[in-house]
Amino acid sequence: MTLRSQGALFGPGEGFVLPRPKVTERLALPASATGGGLTIMEITVEPGGLVAPEHTHTREDESAYVVEGELTLKLGRELLTAGADSALFAPRGTPHTFFNAGSTTARMILVVTPGNLDEYFKGIPALGAGGPPPPHRVAEHAAEYGMALRPESLAELAERHGVTL
Repeated sequence: MTLRSQGALFGPGEGFVLPRPKVTERLALPASATGGGLTIMEITVEPGGLVAPEHTHTREDESAYVVEGELTLKLGRELLTAGADSALFAPRGTPHTFFNAGSTTARMILVVTPGNLDEYFKGIPALGAGGPPPPHRVAEHAAEYGMALRPESLAELAERHGVTL
């Protein structure tokens, strides 16, 4: 990352990457480069991929721009499906998750405002001792950042939409 007096450049290949079997999350612009105003993430979701269990933020809003493919935002009880060149918004206080129930890879740019969650994402790998972290450990970790994760939503999302972490 190149910090300048008037901004920052965070180039390709730079930044933290959280790879999982069906989802890859890349911290494209950290909060440290924006004075904490926002974080930008690039998230690639394979068919059948679930970005996270249903969860609620108390401190952040999430906005997503779908670059390619098709993603579904479960927002409360509503399902919003968005194709390429569509934008989605999940306000703080509203339970939500993103998933790919389609047949092609999807990619989105996620903007978290304010940018409070960089350390949350960076802390996830340490919860798993070399493997995928147990959902209850991730939920405990999330609570430290003002998020309420619902690990029990994983079974429901798998059954209803055919998606998994």
